Amino acid sequence: LFEMFLTAAAWQPAAPFDTLRLVLVSGDWVARDLGARLSALAPGCLLVALGGATEAAIWSNQYEVTDLMPDWPSVPYGTPLRSQCFRVVDAHGRDCPDWVPGELWIGGAGVARGYRNDPVRTAERFPLHDGRRWYRTGDLGRYRPGGLLEFLGRTDHQVKIRGHRIELGEIEAALRSHPGVRTAVAVVAGSATARLGAVLVPNAAGAVLDPEQVRAHAAALLPAVMLPEQLIVVPELPTSANGKVDRAALARRLEHAVPDGAGGTAPRGPVEEVVAETWAEVLGRERPDRTADFFLLGGDSLAATRVVGHLLSPRVGVRGASVGALFERPVLADFAAGLRLDGPSAGAEPLSADPAARHEPFPLTEVQHAYLLGRADGMPLGGIGTTYYLEFTGERIDTRRLSDAWNALIARHEMLRVVVEDGAQRVLPHSAVTACEVRTAEAADAGSASELLRRSLTGRTFDPSRWPLYASMVVHHGAGSSLGIVVDYLVLDGLSVHILLGELAALYDDPDAALPPLEVSFRDYVLGVRPSDAERTDSERYWRARLGTLPPAPRLPLAKDPATVTRPRFSRREGRLAPARWAAVKTWARDHGVTPSMVLLACYAEVLSRWSAEPDLTINLTLFDRRDVHPGIGAVLGDFTSLTLLEHRPAAGEDLRAGARRLQERLAADLDHRAVSAVWVQRELARAKSPAEAAMPVVFTSTLGMSDDLFDRMPASFPAFTGGASQTPQVWLDHQVMEQRGALVFHWDAVDELFPDGLLDDMFAAYQDLVATLITAPSGVPGTAIALPAGQVEVRERVNATAGPVPEGLLHGGFFRCAARGPERVALLWGESGSMTYGELSARALGVAGVLRGCGVRPGDTVAVCLPK
Repeated sequence: LFEMFLTAAAWQPAAPFDTLRLVLVSGDWVARDLGARLSALAPGCLLVALGGATEAAIWSNQYEVTDLMPDWPSVPYGTPLRSQCFRVVDAHGRDCPDWVPGELWIGGAGVARGYRNDPVRTAERFPLHDGRRWYRTGDLGRYRPGGLLEFLGRTDHQVKIRGHRIELGEIEAALRSHPGVRTAVAVVAGSATARLGAVLVPNAAGAVLDPEQVRAHAAALLPAVMLPEQLIVVPELPTSANGKVDRAALARRLEHAVPDGAGGTAPRGPVEEVVAETWAEVLGRERPDRTADFFLLGGDSLAATRVVGHLLSPRVGVRGASVGALFERPVLADFAAGLRLDGPSAGAEPLSADPAARHEPFPLTEVQHAYLLGRADGMPLGGIGTTYYLEFTGERIDTRRLSDAWNALIARHEMLRVVVEDGAQRVLPHSAVTACEVRTAEAADAGSASELLRRSLTGRTFDPSRWPLYASMVVHHGAGSSLGIVVDYLVLDGLSVHILLGELAALYDDPDAALPPLEVSFRDYVLGVRPSDAERTDSERYWRARLGTLPPAPRLPLAKDPATVTRPRFSRREGRLAPARWAAVKTWARDHGVTPSMVLLACYAEVLSRWSAEPDLTINLTLFDRRDVHPGIGAVLGDFTSLTLLEHRPAAGEDLRAGARRLQERLAADLDHRAVSAVWVQRELARAKSPAEAAMPVVFTSTLGMSDDLFDRMPASFPAFTGGASQTPQVWLDHQVMEQRGALVFHWDAVDELFPDGLLDDMFAAYQDLVATLITAPSGVPGTAIALPAGQVEVRERVNATAGPVPEGLLHGGFFRCAARGPERVALLWGESGSMTYGELSARALGVAGVLRGCGVRPGDTVAVCLPK
């Protein structure tokens, strides 16, 4: 209504609006531009947005509309009114941290006693918490830093698309933030294949609104899985009989919207025919023509995987189909032109040492292949290598001696001479590589040296086809030196890096140091260690059975869409437990029948769950899966890494011991089926659901129990380890735990720009606190309750400190006092000439009261008021 007023007033520039001093508007979504439009009309007027619920006296929150931050999609809910307060609550009744969505609860003087004659519904919607009655609104919201509330939609407008629970209000907010959109409604359309769609209304009547521009705008604010696949523009939204938006009508309109290009040329030839039939079956549409675009027909990633799976099945017999090809060539005729027949893959050979073939190419492991693909520039969160950086500081380093040690190791270890070409790895002959020269530089002090090393080496991306895939650098400072080493995980895993460092330090200290013999190579291992057909079949069956129930990755609050970050930069947060405290944690773990790694993983999972939009989640676990197939395999360098997906489903009231045991039992069952890795499982998830849903970017890596004494065994002549960093494409957050000199050291390596400011700091602090409770919990068995950060508690207590004097009397008392002072004054105006004075209105009201009293109504009785729509 106020928008209509502003639009009409804009056509009457001479109209006197300078006396307008206050405008109150109410609604969940208040358009961002109302404040600016009102200021242009009446510069001194204050616009206040209000919200709330009937069950809490209509209005419970307010926001004075001034300049808004550019990332607000609409006017925020703001802060509570006097004598009212708010909570944002998760599924377990806990207060959600900043940025994490939850249900809005209203408390305070405005909350009703309940629903008349409906005790069941009253108990459900009016819970007691800390001795106070609250109203559960059924609305979704979140706190932003500073205590401002943001409305996100209705909980009953949550939908599940390809396994992701999606809040339609978040999508609508992103669409409404486009300057050309007046309002937007997101719905689920499609009978055969559910898909997200949205209907847009332009800001001005007759204005041209480009849906693709709106989609691009929303893509910068939403994860890919929440981006509507179909957008249409309408002049007005249809409404139901009660005046609300008719979402069912909008879904029908989207369902029957015909994309451009329909009704063209019929498919030609048997390949196009079978593709057209498959598209029609999967998308639930009429058979398309050969010029039809798969995605304009409503196709998505899930539908694409179903199409490709169907075409590749034996009963269809098409070869060459892939999701990538369909994405690259979405027009039916173009896609069909690339299809062909293909043959089966060859089998593997048994394990044996084969030194004669050591320089022949051999295949990448699944993890190596993933690392190789992930670094491509066009990949989301790509454009970087998978690297591990380590830094050492000590007395002045003899760089010639260090170079000699490096060159001895290059001659000894084949994987230090490997390159990757045409999708395979190959060991270069020692004669084909040059001597390793250690770069040197000068700095004023150790701090400057560290800064120079990190600037030069961290974030480095190696070309896999060019040797070497590692680098080292020495920076001298005064009488001391600092050493930086960076290694590409494509060729060496974390344990191999530790072996390498141990041997490097030994040879630096003593060039004639005896090292264990190498009788087999990583090439021998890759070609020989493969699961049997029965093992692989069993593992595939196990993981396929879980695809439908495996939770998604943690849905952490994001500041930007990961797909928009093309060259991420990682930063490190580090903590440690002193040896005595770490020993106490290990004792606690032993006494409760769990491993130390699993205890730390349980703490990590609980923190992730606390900040995730959904408590159930899946974590990507790094496994150093070096099989004991030869007595000398422990001295071989290579990337023996495997990955597995571990699901976390926290139970209400579960303590940390129970959570760690549950995770340990699940992991034990998973490891019995590790003949296929997480890479294979993620591919299957992409086919069954979508590539976005298959992404598992939150990682846990433990090296506890593996070369824990490495740094204790370092000779005194070698500089001491002082820090490090890691980066991995397609990863948001990687938590690593290790033991050094008896202490626990843990890192969080993360892409900070993905997250709101301060979020990771709060999460890391919560993790440290939870680990500390393993030692300090009075009962010896800590719970999993994670308190809100102290700063957020203080802010929320301040904004909810709304207690104040409650006016005496009843609401209508003020009206009758006004009527007594000036009965001749006009109280109501309507139509062209309709009016009523205060005296007339007072008399009518008292007349109604008299009738009610005559019917036996007494003070305290409930009277229903009915108004026509």
